[in-house]
Amino acid sequence: TAKMVQMTLLHGLFEWSASSLSALGALSLFVNGDVGTAQYIGECALQMQERCESEAGKARTIYVVHTFLFQHVKPMQSFSKPLIEGYQSGMRTGDKDFAMWCLFFNIVTLYMGGKPLKFIEEQCQASISQMDELKEEEQASCLRMFWQLFFNLMGSSNSTIELCGEAINEQEVVFTDASHAAFVVVKIIASSLSGRYELGAHLNIEKGDKQYLMIKGGINPAFMFWFHRSLCLYAMARKNKKKRRHYMAQAKLIHKEFTKSLKNKNPNVLHYVILLKAEQAALKRKRDQENV
Repeated sequence: TAKMVQMTLLHGLFEWSASSLSALGALSLFVNGDVGTAQYIGECALQMQERCESEAGKARTIYVVHTFLFQHVKPMQSFSKPLIEGYQSGMRTGDKDFAMWCLFFNIVTLYMGGKPLKFIEEQCQASISQMDELKEEEQASCLRMFWQLFFNLMGSSNSTIELCGEAINEQEVVFTDASHAAFVVVKIIASSLSGRYELGAHLNIEKGDKQYLMIKGGINPAFMFWFHRSLCLYAMARKNKKKRRHYMAQAKLIHKEFTKSLKNKNPNVLHYVILLKAEQAALKRKRDQENV
């Protein structure tokens, strides 16, 4: 990545200039946590892509900036159009890997933006058919997990927590780092929404998940993961008096990160902060009642 950026600075634009610059932006956010700098690099990468005569690398550029960078500064409801553009560009240029990643994160963005589950489920079916046809197994595996979650949430499956049904059987999955990160995101959502708070509070995060689930430098569904994790932790703090301080400490750390992100004008975390404040108030009220 750094070498390609250096080549651009020395010799001018070439077909991979924009995508390498976008990757540098993601790396800078992961290492330094500086949202402003990462946003600037991402915007420069998109401008560079527009100026480049070749469309090669466009799918990757769009994927990187909308998956790792812009969720801190732009409404995620606006991501669907560019992600579809990235998918279409990838298909035109033969970059089917990043075309399918754009397709996957478009589905996740639709869910995070509150689109109807039935509509998203139909999009999953069409997208997975294409991923299977193109033999992009990792993207298909990640999307199948979300697809099964949507079946579970719609009541179309016998399961609530387990990902076992029409879309996937979690016991048969051969995980990669990316697919396991998708798995823990889906499991924490299912645990939280099904009232299985202890499972959500203790869901194991493996070493390979951490890169993907960082609030700064991770994928945009990391916001959902940490929000639902914090909900589970606050719920367990209310239920388990003996371990209350332990659960509260973890929940407050996550809550603090979202509050800090909101102060930095992140447009995607306001509802998270409001709901976590309500959970914190409910916990305080319970403690006050116990002390009467």
